[in-house]
Amino acid sequence: MIEPRDLTGGARRRDSRAGLTLIEVMLAVLILGTALVALVEGSSRALAVVRQARNYEQARRMLGRVEAENPLRLKDEITAGQESGSFRGGPSGWSWVRIIEDFGAVDEDREGLFMVTTRVYWSQSGERRGMEETVQMLFVPENVDGKRSLKPKT
Repeated sequence: MIEPRDLTGGARRRDSRAGLTLIEVMLAVLILGTALVALVEGSSRALAVVRQARNYEQARRMLGRVEAENPLRLKDEITAGQESGSFRGGPSGWSWVRIIEDFGAVDEDREGLFMVTTRVYWSQSGERRGMEETVQMLFVPENVDGKRSLKPKT
């Protein structure tokens, strides 16, 4: 009887070694595990960036709330100093600090010029996690009483 031949002209033989060895399987599992760890780490970093961006966006909104809830224009007199507080009905763990520096106290040419730094802090489980701040220069002329105020006259 004539044996069937393959395209190369050699006799067709049955390979008794079908499948993968244990080392090949372990190597495949190792490669897949490493790839999975890299994907999980990349996703967690991406989620952390999203969370941080959300906090900064919230902080910008809270900076606006500081001025809305504690406006400088309604103070009887603007003087150098610091004030702080938290947000009524706002997210827990958020607070603010406003620092007012008087440049006129140091230099007469800058009389009535104030630097107002407003900072919003957020914390998680009692530990500060981040801060956003705005700095603005504010000129406040003396009124008739000799006080520096932005309060409208009534």
